[in-house]
Amino acid sequence: RRRQTLLCRNSHFQQSQSKGLKVSARKLASRLQKLPPTGDGSLAEHFSYQMESITKWDLGSLKRHYSVEPYENFQQDEYLVDGSLVPRLQAELWKAQSRIKELETEKFGSKEIVRCIISNQRKRREENTDPLVDYLKDKLRKERDERKRANAENSRLKQKMLDMESSVNRLRRERDTMEKVCEELVTRVDELKAQTRRVWDETEEERQMLHMADMWREERVRVKLVDAKLAMQEKYEEMKWFADELDKCLEMAREVGGIEEMRLIRGEGLIKTARSMEVAANKIDFERFQFVSDEDNYV
Repeated sequence: RRRQTLLCRNSHFQQSQSKGLKVSARKLASRLQKLPPTGDGSLAEHFSYQMESITKWDLGSLKRHYSVEPYENFQQDEYLVDGSLVPRLQAELWKAQSRIKELETEKFGSKEIVRCIISNQRKRREENTDPLVDYLKDKLRKERDERKRANAENSRLKQKMLDMESSVNRLRRERDTMEKVCEELVTRVDELKAQTRRVWDETEEERQMLHMADMWREERVRVKLVDAKLAMQEKYEEMKWFADELDKCLEMAREVGGIEEMRLIRGEGLIKTARSMEVAANKIDFERFQFVSDEDNYV
């Protein structure tokens, strides 16, 4: 605080000094003549009092002493300057200027002194370190290291989160693509199911038609078999009748004795053949005849 006050006073003093150096001797004399006398009434005493206030860092009095208001209008006819007053004023002026130079020198010297004092205090503070301060410094250093590690860990986690986010986005895009492909496959499977169902219906219809055709063909074959059976029975009955008639004729020829022996033997052979065919015909079961389709043969 003392240093700030000192610097503030020095700055005010420089401003007042810069303004005071611009005052001429005539203006200073007229200014001093306006001032009221004090003590024994001498102007020198009053001027010395003013200079004493200046040396005591009364910057307000310095500014008031050397400043000249712009609205003042000095006129030479209003004041009568005594011949003995001018040398004294010049002497006082030289004294004031020399005092100003001394104050400037002291100001620069005080700055150097303050700077030295501050540097000495800093060195003394650095030399006389307290264990608590060392502990706090060590703790601060550790906290800084931990903060650096935490920042590095945060950066690593942030990068990891970014990588995970990119992976999630990539997986989401892949899932969307798979969903689209699955939807297309489902649509294709539905189309294939419909096509398969249509082919199955057509095949079933064709199979039914083939089954009906087989049934019709079987029925037609069965009818033909029945017709053949009836025809064979008729032929068999007719052959049996012829055999009976031939047998009767042979019996009659034997009784009469008018036919040759060879013809009789031939007729007996025909009768035996007919009888053998009759035995074979009796063994045939016409009810067992049935139609076998191609599907039954395949099975």
